[in-house]
Amino acid sequence: MADHIPFVNGITDYETFRAHYHDSCMVRMPLEKINRIRGQRRENTPLWIDPGIDGYEYYLRGREPWAPWSNYIADFKENMLLATADSVKNPDKEKLKLFVGNVLDKCNEFSPKWITVPQLPITEGNSRNRVNRALARAAYEWKAANSFSGEFVLPLIFTHPGQVRIKTNWMPKLQVARKCCTDAQASLVWVVDSNLYDQDGSGTFPKRFAALVSFHEDLRRLFPKERVIAGPYWGMNLVLWARSLCEYPAVSLGTGYQYRLSGDFGAIRGKIRIALPPLRRWAVAGVELRSWLDAALKCLNPKFEGHGKLATLKKDFGALVTKDRSRDQIAKFYKMWFDKIEQTDEKVRPHILYEDLSLAYVLGKQLPPLPKSEAPGRDPSIVAQQLMLNCL
Repeated sequence: MADHIPFVNGITDYETFRAHYHDSCMVRMPLEKINRIRGQRRENTPLWIDPGIDGYEYYLRGREPWAPWSNYIADFKENMLLATADSVKNPDKEKLKLFVGNVLDKCNEFSPKWITVPQLPITEGNSRNRVNRALARAAYEWKAANSFSGEFVLPLIFTHPGQVRIKTNWMPKLQVARKCCTDAQASLVWVVDSNLYDQDGSGTFPKRFAALVSFHEDLRRLFPKERVIAGPYWGMNLVLWARSLCEYPAVSLGTGYQYRLSGDFGAIRGKIRIALPPLRRWAVAGVELRSWLDAALKCLNPKFEGHGKLATLKKDFGALVTKDRSRDQIAKFYKMWFDKIEQTDEKVRPHILYEDLSLAYVLGKQLPPLPKSEAPGRDPSIVAQQLMLNCL
């Protein structure tokens, strides 16, 4: 089985998963949406269920989450305990146990191999330490009482880029997470920076990517026995996996490639994009991109492999600029990219990924700037370059 873990968030995601990711070692589904998906399930891939407790972040920010998430969470007993700052700061442990037990009972109905431990996302300060430890302990008590034979996944969902920018910021968070992991007896840790859209091409990314690698090195030292899941991202999940800093790269399924908190309106929106396979990135599909393909092809020798791939993309362009076809094209490319790296020996994967991205970088340097819709990453080579520099 392949190491990747697809994040399935609906029926369309599930269809993409079945088409391209049926060899996955695990598939993650949100409890909120599993009733819509389970009638479609016909494969035997082990199931990881996430109850979506991170959606409380919206209430705690004074905002309303997406209505379907609010309706979903309202079905659980004591469901407003995590919705106010006062109750989070001074949690009622008995009521929390009731809430956690109710949530985990529902997860267990679907016979998952893994369940995400209920936790609030990571923010500044230490105001959530008590409640997250109480949630972790409640999860363990439920597991012991119900003889759950599966495994717990401790989520570390970061909500601000500064939290994983410097060691003095992330080490206190990791130390608390270590305690929560022990409290819950979790055997896996899922880590994601929900603010990281690593295809953006931002000038801050070289330092940010390097810091993320250093963070995961510290994570390895504090969690030597636990298996680590990283992402979903576009490329940094693959970098971390190739470098053996995580066991499982979490992947999206043709859209997003960035984790969004449960209950996020943004999870249902998005522009139509298509993958640019030889550049190891994607771009917004539109008239400007088609014109860019014409200009790019003029810059390349027709005998060059990259020319052929871009020519094929131009030929198929009209058929790809629909939501379903573009999503399938991206997912198919991403799977092929992953497979290329996975089929190599683990010891050389960082070098293989580096060489793969180097070819994309060299190709991109020969091409004109991408359309304005790709700003700040209009340089065709920038995504490959920024990822490449963190492979070794």
